[in-house]
Amino acid sequence: MSLREDAKLIYNSSISKINPSEVVYKHLEENQSILSNTTNLYLVAFGKASVAMMSGCLDYIHNKNLASSIYKRPIVVTSIPNSKTSYSVDMHLSSHPTPTELSISAGTKIMDYLKSSTKDDTVIFLVSGGGSSLLAMPPEEIPLHDKIHLTNLMLKSGLSINEINTIRKHMSLLKGGRLANIAMPSICHSLIISDVIDDNLSTIASGPTVPDYSSFQDAYEILGSHNLINSTPSSILDYINRGIKGLIDESPDKIENCTNTIICSNKLFRKEISLSAEHLGYSSLILDEDLIGFAREEGQNLITHINKVAKKNNHKLAIISGGETVVNLKGLGKGGRNQELAASFLANSDMLRYDGNWVFLSVGTDGIDGPTDAAGGIIDSHSQFMLAKNNININDFLDNNDSYNLLNNIDSLFITGESGTNVADIQITLMED
Repeated sequence: MSLREDAKLIYNSSISKINPSEVVYKHLEENQSILSNTTNLYLVAFGKASVAMMSGCLDYIHNKNLASSIYKRPIVVTSIPNSKTSYSVDMHLSSHPTPTELSISAGTKIMDYLKSSTKDDTVIFLVSGGGSSLLAMPPEEIPLHDKIHLTNLMLKSGLSINEINTIRKHMSLLKGGRLANIAMPSICHSLIISDVIDDNLSTIASGPTVPDYSSFQDAYEILGSHNLINSTPSSILDYINRGIKGLIDESPDKIENCTNTIICSNKLFRKEISLSAEHLGYSSLILDEDLIGFAREEGQNLITHINKVAKKNNHKLAIISGGETVVNLKGLGKGGRNQELAASFLANSDMLRYDGNWVFLSVGTDGIDGPTDAAGGIIDSHSQFMLAKNNININDFLDNNDSYNLLNNIDSLFITGESGTNVADIQITLMED
């Protein structure tokens, strides 16, 4: 097989091993006390992996003959149309990456669902990335269109996910631990698939069941540091300023009724990829440093790092990294952060101090990279050949943030379809003498 085929095989075989259904089932099997001693059981799943997570949870419940404990139909909030499970659930289609009326409908549905829970009941939250948009409930002072406007603005302005979610938590009645408060006095357990690199619980889906130590002042300062004050709708600024003055309660910094457990993450996935690469005969090296800067810059930075470690290569080497870069959106092109990272790597590939064959794959594990049908990009010497053959100026595409069309023109898009999970982004570099 070619290195390109190896990279695809390594990735595809690895992502099958972190199936959200199996991960949830395994966790419940290992922590059976979670579902014991409860009068009624409430099940709520939201995020990109919600359908599979709920399927795993219900598989466990039915296999252990616990189905009679379920109070009423579980709720699943997803962005994937025509999603199905083998069980009777209340499937709610919502919106990502920006909230819509569907997001508010989902928030209302879950709030109503939890209102009847008591201290003798147990609530299981199955949380994954994307929950911030899928589940929304702005305060009545903030119109939805204002929230949508600011969300779109933040996504285009190079804010980190931590920064974006700090602001989201301060214009929401659910985020920043408020959802757990709504479920009181029941006992809650959140099983979480992390899509953020540092596995910060308060950032994943904006931490709806997690204590929040950020403040309205923090939200205001983030907007200011990115020159977004003048662009922020007045309803949101007014709300944040009222919070700064103490006229609105801060997010809860203590939550006593809910445990929060990460059951899958980017770092765990890197280990699975390493094992898959070794199975194909590669020596594997996992880079601990996360790729979190601008995608266009990180491509060059990664090559510099690879040059330092590739000397250890005797024959076949797999270098595995992960992260979640950002795109400094200035052009009018089409693409996503993984495609731009792959394009940046290609633009700087002449810096590789390596005489053998190589391939570089950058992929969003949810199967969606930006507003495109691609999951990322995969580049190699064939990509270089196609650039030269078609006389393509790669920097023109990068300047226009048009990585999708660049990679499409050189047969270097990586398309998987939606994966049903999300553990941020992964990069695989294979090198062979």
